[in-house]
Amino acid sequence: MDLKQLKIKLGKLVLDTPVLPASGTFGYGDELQDVTDYKFLGAIITKTLTWEQTQGNPPPRIWEFENGLMNSIGLQNIGVRCFASEKLSCLKKLKKPIIVSVGGKSPEDILKCIEFLDRKNGISAFELNLSCPNIKTSKIISEDPRSTFNIIKKAKKITDKIIIAKLSPNVRDICETGIAAEEAGADILCAVNTYKGLYYDWNNKKMYTGGVSGSMIFPMALRAVYELYQKVSIPIIGVGGISSEKRALEMIFAGASAIGLGTFLIINPELPMKICKFLIDYLKTNHTNLQSIIGLYNEKRQKETDC
Repeated sequence: MDLKQLKIKLGKLVLDTPVLPASGTFGYGDELQDVTDYKFLGAIITKTLTWEQTQGNPPPRIWEFENGLMNSIGLQNIGVRCFASEKLSCLKKLKKPIIVSVGGKSPEDILKCIEFLDRKNGISAFELNLSCPNIKTSKIISEDPRSTFNIIKKAKKITDKIIIAKLSPNVRDICETGIAAEEAGADILCAVNTYKGLYYDWNNKKMYTGGVSGSMIFPMALRAVYELYQKVSIPIIGVGGISSEKRALEMIFAGASAIGLGTFLIINPELPMKICKFLIDYLKTNHTNLQSIIGLYNEKRQKETDC
């Protein structure tokens, strides 16, 4: 399988393929080499790191639905300093762009993580997790356009590395947040994070809150990417419920330059390979290239064609 035709540029970020592991489903980046063929991945995206080591939320914290999952992990991780000393050198050997997801309970925590990691070699980009619904905080940053603008503006003053803004779908209009992120200098948008959900546990007779993922959220995630593509000019990574090769292509048709696999990467570690093969066959059959089909069936492209 010749993967050369799947190489894609998202601004300054060059990916071997448009298939990415969604943050939080791929560990720190090197743990799944025995089950997933990394050559089909465009980059490595780590789970979200915080300044201090975080234990996360107490169990139970994962619940399964008929067509998805709800989780409330709470950003469990080893912290940026431990990551830099114990994990980063292993990731460099994979010869893939390294995208580090950073988060925290406050904007200051996120900026502190970026400032520390910016001094480390080998990191291509930072994904700002501005949208995790599973931590105890007064406000989710990307639910407020002004807060989103402010933190990205500050991050751009700290680092010259690529900044990816991961957006929350739990807003009135995700385009308002996406526009704010672009105006502040974000290089790429990632849409979307999990949707806020509620689960009733019949055994414990208790309600639990968390973030919902899986195929049930795909139509909403697809619409978010579709609408963002019409309003912003920076690339979009489409994430949310991509369960098959066709769903991946649909996300690209809507306006995603790359796609992120979360729940279904865990369920089917061969999905990146299957998506790459499917995309190559589609491009060959239709005598086209990957760049040309981004947003192909978006109203924005249709209007441009008419003009």
